[in-house]
Amino acid sequence: MDDAVPDVEEQVALLLRLADRNRRRSSRLEGTLDRSAYIALRHLTVAGPSGINDLADRLRLDASTVTRQVVAMEEDGYVTRGRDSTDGRRAVVTATPAGEEALARTRAVRAEVYDEILRRWSTADRRALADALIRLNADLDADLDRAAEDR
Repeated sequence: MDDAVPDVEEQVALLLRLADRNRRRSSRLEGTLDRSAYIALRHLTVAGPSGINDLADRLRLDASTVTRQVVAMEEDGYVTRGRDSTDGRRAVVTATPAGEEALARTRAVRAEVYDEILRRWSTADRRALADALIRLNADLDADLDRAAEDR
């Protein structure tokens, strides 16, 4: 094992805790989407309308969990559920304009928060962090795919 791995493990754990605490304490984030709605709406605005099972697969969650999240977002007016035109048994979830607006507002507020936190970092350091996080997330996602194939 590379001697950096224990540092990575510790720093990721710390990052998750600090990011969560920062999110909860920041008054600027009041009125923004919670993490589950943010991630689901992000997928729906990028990929377009999705079935519950497709959304669950993409978000790496159980369909029952996604159904509860969709119900909550539907109550908030962020998504609608309709029937698939080719398979009436299949529910299709679509982001509403209100959902797209809430996502844009949340992204803007989060970007402000991180811009403030990273204000002393050089542009190159910010880019390096973004690139490393993109790579880490892609590798974590690929590892989940491999684990699913092994089952």
